[in-house]
Amino acid sequence: MTKTHITSAVILCAALVLFCVHAFAADSQFSFTRSTTEGPAVAFAQDQVMLVPLSAADEAGRVTRAPAVQSTADVVPMKDVPYLSAAQVLGAFFPEATLSFQDGVFTATGENLQLQATVGKAYFSVNQQYYYVPTLVVEQAGALFLPAETLAQSLGCSLTQEGEGTLTLQKTGELPTPPTYPEEDLYWLSRAIYSESGNQPMAGRIAVGTVILNRVEDPTFPDTIKEVIFAPRQFSPVANGTIYLTPDEDSVIAAKLCLDGAREAEECLYFNVTSMVSWADRSRTYVCTIGDHNFYL
Repeated sequence: MTKTHITSAVILCAALVLFCVHAFAADSQFSFTRSTTEGPAVAFAQDQVMLVPLSAADEAGRVTRAPAVQSTADVVPMKDVPYLSAAQVLGAFFPEATLSFQDGVFTATGENLQLQATVGKAYFSVNQQYYYVPTLVVEQAGALFLPAETLAQSLGCSLTQEGEGTLTLQKTGELPTPPTYPEEDLYWLSRAIYSESGNQPMAGRIAVGTVILNRVEDPTFPDTIKEVIFAPRQFSPVANGTIYLTPDEDSVIAAKLCLDGAREAEECLYFNVTSMVSWADRSRTYVCTIGDHNFYL
């Protein structure tokens, strides 16, 4: 009789596990909850993160019953920006996707989904749409991490945070579709970025693109990207011919990011290399230095 009860209990437990796993996979809303510990504070990157269906939580996001499935992942702080494991988030929302992480390159391929991210880069892409990551794509303990807010945006999710303990991702939109850009704008902006800042980090390239686009919006400058670039005595690459060089991949991506709204150097309208004393040094308001360039209002 005891053996019969044990066998029945095992079967019942197995059935419950299968039911919970199925419910977990079918849910499109998840909560990433940091565990709390007694005693001294634990480093953020070492805390445990619990992935639970929000069906197990009340309207405030608090778990009201034991979660059906638990999974651990690190949350990495980078300049106070919370990062999440790309593999865990994608595994939750796109369980059918094929994930790969080799030589610093992470890819996720599924129905209507193509994500690519490279450790150390200042961007990643979803379906050929690029997303700016000023704090960079990072790797920790063999896993790739992306900023929680930007990752949520790229996957058509909303992100909410309850205190310091819970990040909630909810699928509220659609995945992006491959974007299109005005051909002339992308052509000249990418060449200006490359010829002026092709040896600079992504932030420096975007800052140069920002200055050009700020000028387009300013009534004292021409109204198009090409006209701004070719205005007399404004950009040295026009005079020395380097404006016609074929841009590298990062300069093209920087131009796309700028056209999509990425900005550095605030409202600046001028820049020059840090080693040069120019008219801008004497006549304009200095704002910041990014890489090898000073930027001015």
